[in-house]
Amino acid sequence: MDNTLDLLLKIQSLNDELEDAKAQLKQIPQEIVKLEKQISTREEDLKNAETRILDLKKTYKLKEIEIADNEEKIKKLNTQTFAVKTNEEYRAILNEVDFLKQKNKEIEDEMLGLMEEEEKLKNSIDAIRSQTKEFTDTAQGRIAGMKKKTESLDEQQKLAKATLDDDLAKLPDDTRELYKRITKVRDKAVCAIVDNTCTGCYANLTHQFLNELKKRNKILLCETCGRILVYTTPD
Repeated sequence: MDNTLDLLLKIQSLNDELEDAKAQLKQIPQEIVKLEKQISTREEDLKNAETRILDLKKTYKLKEIEIADNEEKIKKLNTQTFAVKTNEEYRAILNEVDFLKQKNKEIEDEMLGLMEEEEKLKNSIDAIRSQTKEFTDTAQGRIAGMKKKTESLDEQQKLAKATLDDDLAKLPDDTRELYKRITKVRDKAVCAIVDNTCTGCYANLTHQFLNELKKRNKILLCETCGRILVYTTPD
């Protein structure tokens, strides 16, 4: 019976190993997707900053052209003042000139704002680019490590499953069926005793029951949770 009890503990350990591997294999793809999204977000932010600088340059150039067009209109209007015949026409031309001058002043203010924004972006773009590269390199390294770990966990899972099946076959038929039945309703079917306590439900065991467990001559179940209990020496 000693061998059967030790085998049960080994089987439970293998089952725990399998469950842990399954949990990690389920979690790893989620972590990879999360990191890939973070990389994409960082790269998109960098791209937006670079694109914004280009847009600011283009907009600034268009503003320059607009001012030049207005200056040309002002010159033509000033020339027309020599040909007007009435005060009303003269005032109309002056009003148009004033309007264009005011318009150019507003455009110049806009251009100043564009220059200030571009300067700020230029000052920060190198830092953004460096931080993006550093984060991407680190994240891609983690992703590569997790993919490698996935391969390792797959192999570990296959080996543990094969060993578990072999060990289950070594159990007496009634013990194997009992183990399978408990496994269907409990996360763990076999629990070692620690500090006179069932490690499955943490119920304290009576002194008499503990003595029976120490004999290791039969299968005993926890009176609280129904798990198979196995007594092991303190070492």
